[in-house]
Amino acid sequence: MATRRGCLIAGCLAACLRAGSLWASSAGGYYDHGVELYNAGRFSDATDAFDMAVKKRDHATEANAFIERIRKETVERIRNRALTGISKANWQTKFYYMNAINGRVRVGISMQEIFERSGVNFRPGAVEALSQVADAIAKADSLRVEVELINEINQDVTSNPEMLAQQQAAVFSYLSLAARGNLPKY
Repeated sequence: MATRRGCLIAGCLAACLRAGSLWASSAGGYYDHGVELYNAGRFSDATDAFDMAVKKRDHATEANAFIERIRKETVERIRNRALTGISKANWQTKFYYMNAINGRVRVGISMQEIFERSGVNFRPGAVEALSQVADAIAKADSLRVEVELINEINQDVTSNPEMLAQQQAAVFSYLSLAARGNLPKY
């Protein structure tokens, strides 16, 4: 009985090894198989195949490019899903969206696009985007304006409350001063 079980396990192992080698060779290699998986929308499996392609030096440069592309697309999908029901594809810019609904203006501002990572310094283009928002707020003086800072990072990660308070103060101070035309001229 023990020898039958050993033969059965060895037979299954040999079949798995043959299937793995057939998988790599029948698809034209790990890289080609990764491309097929990517085109089928199976991004996790495609990443695994591209990782193997890099290890086996099967179109390693192209495989790394696909891995980076999958990561960027995945981050974008996660961001869009977390953005309070509004697809980022419909935003006015990558920095903000603005909607007028029933006598009020709703503005959502991406914290990751506005601020440098883990800081309160504005990123390139952020001041121009905030100026556009401030101009729209100034024109909507009789409407109620709701401004929301949107955190596009996984909500499981706890953010630094002190940093968050400083970022909120920076955005709301800038918007308040700019909407009233009280920013200093340089």
